[in-house]
Amino acid sequence: MARGTAVLVSREAAAQPRAALRIRWGRLFTIWLPVAGFLAFTLLPIYWLVVSSLKGPGELFAFPIAYWPDNPTFENYTRALTETRLGQLYLNSLFAAGGTCLVLIALMVVGGYAMARFDFTGRSLVLMLFLAAQLLPPVVMLVPVFTMFAALGLLNTRGALVVIYVIMLLPFSVMTMRSFYAAIPEQLEEAAMIDGCTRLGALFRVVLPVALPGLVATTIYGFINSWNELLFAVMLVSSPNLQTIPVGLMSMTDEARTEYGMMLAIAVLALAPSLILFGSIQRWLTAGLSAGAVKG
Repeated sequence: MARGTAVLVSREAAAQPRAALRIRWGRLFTIWLPVAGFLAFTLLPIYWLVVSSLKGPGELFAFPIAYWPDNPTFENYTRALTETRLGQLYLNSLFAAGGTCLVLIALMVVGGYAMARFDFTGRSLVLMLFLAAQLLPPVVMLVPVFTMFAALGLLNTRGALVVIYVIMLLPFSVMTMRSFYAAIPEQLEEAAMIDGCTRLGALFRVVLPVALPGLVATTIYGFINSWNELLFAVMLVSSPNLQTIPVGLMSMTDEARTEYGMMLAIAVLALAPSLILFGSIQRWLTAGLSAGAVKG
């Protein structure tokens, strides 16, 4: 009996390393390899963009392909900053994206709250229209938007891009904030109103701090979309002094005589604000999510 028990124990002890090995291989094939493949698919174009911008004219199209330049140079960046109108393009893009975010914040904070907390007439219709707005591709709006903006005298103005970007992003932003508000217990604002807060006071002092991660995430989404948008920026703005970075980069094909090194450097500089903004806010956003969970 004792011998049989010892054999059983030894078999179980021998099976434990094999089970642990199967778990490790399972994690490798189901978690780590897919994550590694996704990161490679996502980061490789950015890596190649940065590396190519550091190559000189002789290395850019050299064969065999160099995965890192033999003589890295910042000449392309120097020329991009001194020989092009990149500074003006940056200011125009910042005005369009920043103005869009400011207007979106003001509208989606109260709009999302109204959709989540009030049961008014036509609420379901508004929600259906917001959802339907997401189904329309932007290209079908070009002719109506151009005609309407021409009638209003908004063509070739700084405010034209802010107006159209707010119109395009507002349905998604309101729906996103509505979902964040709906996840917050109504007892929080009821307790605040019992203590003397008005409805708006409860919104800004109690509810909004808990929903702040959602507000930040939605604002980042609006900024990145406004910063990278090209279609309406081409149609509504024709003056070189009002063009945004995507439009300016497209027009530099002739201006820079297709100097790909300098254009790659401009593309890196155009990509930098989005990466810096997302990277710097991501840590704060994680902290905000934890704080919101504690408050909720």
